[in-house]
Amino acid sequence: MKNHYFKLIVLFIVFIVCGCGQMNLQQQEQTPLFVGKEALVDQTKADNAKKIILSMEEVIEVTGVSNKENIYIAPAVKHFDRLHLKGIRADGFERIKKRYPNSTVFLSTDKKIFMELEKLEKELKERRVSKKDLEKRLKKLEEDMKG
Repeated sequence: MKNHYFKLIVLFIVFIVCGCGQMNLQQQEQTPLFVGKEALVDQTKADNAKKIILSMEEVIEVTGVSNKENIYIAPAVKHFDRLHLKGIRADGFERIKKRYPNSTVFLSTDKKIFMELEKLEKELKERRVSKKDLEKRLKKLEEDMKG
């Protein structure tokens, strides 16, 4: 009987340690993908906007794409800070707009938008997307970000 309780206690401790380890992995900051001029369309604006957003303490990861005068950015926010998304979006928008006043900035903290921009960013870096397809997909993302 004592052996049974001992096994349960050890198992419980293992679950707690593993669970806490997973949480720390999720909260570690990620280095964003900087595409620059390697892509089909120059991504220097998006790369600079990512640096600006990543400097915010609430942000752990960011992805983004630029096309012509439009900048599309999606930050991933720390779990606790998700309670203040409206303020984080406003602050991030203002920071990018201050750096690029003549650009149209689209910023979203939506995880689906983040995943789509991340996928598009990788395709741009690998040159697996055409300009026409890029514009079409960005138009769709723009509509998703608005409403």
